Amino acid sequence: MTSVKQRSAQGLFNLMRRHPYLLTVLLCGILLPFGFADRANITTSSCIYLGIVPGVIAVAVIFLFNLGKNSAEKAILTGVSLLGITAAMLTVGYVQNKAVAVAIIAVITMTVTALFLRANRLLSDTAIIALMMFLGMAIRFVYVLYTSAGERQHDFGGFYDPYGHAGYIRYWFDNGLKLPDFDVRFYDQYYHPPLHHWLMAALLRLLYSLGTEFSKACEAIQILPMLYSGLTMIVCYRIFRMVRLCGKPLVAAIALICFHPTFIIFGGSYNNDMLLMLFMAASVMWGLRWYREPAMKNIIPLALCVGLGMMTKLSGWMVAPAAAFVFLVILVKNIKKPLTFIVQYAVFGVICVPLGLWWQVRNLILFQIPLTYIPDLGELSFMYTGDLPLAQRLFSFGDGQLSYVYGSITLVGAPFNEYNPTIGLFKTAMFDECYCCICDRHFPQIHLIGPILFWISAALFLSCLICFIVMMIKKSGFLTGAERVYFSLLFGTELVSYYLFSFAYPYSCTYNIRYCMLLIPLCAMGMGIALQQSKVSQKPAAVWFRRGMYALTAVFCCMSYLVYTQVGMTAQAALM
Repeated sequence: MTSVKQRSAQGLFNLMRRHPYLLTVLLCGILLPFGFADRANITTSSCIYLGIVPGVIAVAVIFLFNLGKNSAEKAILTGVSLLGITAAMLTVGYVQNKAVAVAIIAVITMTVTALFLRANRLLSDTAIIALMMFLGMAIRFVYVLYTSAGERQHDFGGFYDPYGHAGYIRYWFDNGLKLPDFDVRFYDQYYHPPLHHWLMAALLRLLYSLGTEFSKACEAIQILPMLYSGLTMIVCYRIFRMVRLCGKPLVAAIALICFHPTFIIFGGSYNNDMLLMLFMAASVMWGLRWYREPAMKNIIPLALCVGLGMMTKLSGWMVAPAAAFVFLVILVKNIKKPLTFIVQYAVFGVICVPLGLWWQVRNLILFQIPLTYIPDLGELSFMYTGDLPLAQRLFSFGDGQLSYVYGSITLVGAPFNEYNPTIGLFKTAMFDECYCCICDRHFPQIHLIGPILFWISAALFLSCLICFIVMMIKKSGFLTGAERVYFSLLFGTELVSYYLFSFAYPYSCTYNIRYCMLLIPLCAMGMGIALQQSKVSQKPAAVWFRRGMYALTAVFCCMSYLVYTQVGMTAQAALM
């Protein structure tokens, strides 16, 4: 009987490993009808719908795990499980705060599932990762439910006016693929390449054509950034496996991706940052695959990911230096027969360059807009910090910057305007910034746990940063020298670009993790490799290092889930 269960479990987990992207798309499709309205308008019928779908899936899984039992036992198990799920979702339907109820039920469901698997000796590392990913999707979905259109958004504008990301989406909704015949600098955010906004507008048009009320359809399209965030978890998992992480180090590394607040926040944002992160992570993955197997079948996906990333947001170029490095390494290794690789590089350029630059080149030709155009808010902006000495902006940690752990801007009640890009990086990674900031002034229920999350995250990611640096310097069996340079270039390009951007545009809103999100999986990878390498050592320092990192990671993930559940416990929204 045990062998039947083990084969069933292994078959289920193999299915998830073979088709994770498809399953994530399917999950978001199932959740889409539930997200038609904001948290104030979620109906009981939608909760019942949400209960029926996972109920059917649960019944199928329970049946699969109990193939060896007789019909009566299977019927009882199936009935009890379906009754429990239906009761849970009916509860969601009748409680006032449905988003928080979903978060709680998700934790209970995953806990019961984990106990069930453990009781049947099936709780493997693969199962734990799968459960974490489902819980990661749950907290992203919960955040989407209590985050309405225009709430805690970056440069949102509105769907009923022509400005901001919402106005840009509305433009494509109204005009199809008709390119603007005007200078895009006149309309805020129209200077961005259009891929993300095309996709959002396409889903908006589909839902509207099917009879969905426009305002509800605008709420529902948040499912796309949530999908991008979910797919990013899978891509990062693939990268971690490629660098030979396994066991507890792999679980710890992927846990940071599943529960990191940045990916929760931007999984519910209407701007293009989450799609850019997905393409950049995919570019890293395909770049490593191509280096290990430099064939046309690997360079074409790499070219598509880099090109489409730049077609989402021009900063997708930041993966290019690392890709160029591995191109050069392979060319030098095969200098006596270079033609094969020169052809591949040509194919890469033919695909990547037009995809990545056509929008900027068009605007340059038609409207003389510089290729790297970014709006400048000017020195009169209330967020301008360029009047402070550079040394103060870089090295000052006083003035109460660390006593207020949330993104700081005076206009929304914070004690000062953020001016240190390093501190801004850590704060916005947990709570976002400025108008969009999650803070105890808007959400007093996180007054105690918000600072705890911040300081745990600071300790954890400083440790991860040290791990990354050491692992990129130290020789090991996990990465070759060229691969260590590859990841170092990715990290360095992101970080240097972030600081240069903060110097060129010294505003409080500039000091945001969204301009270098790739640092998060790279630091998680560095921690994972350090943990994996230390497993062979039983020295007290190595043992305490492992215990400390696992404990920090576990507490960080729990606190993140708790904070972003508690934020949904009030109808009060952050100021926009």
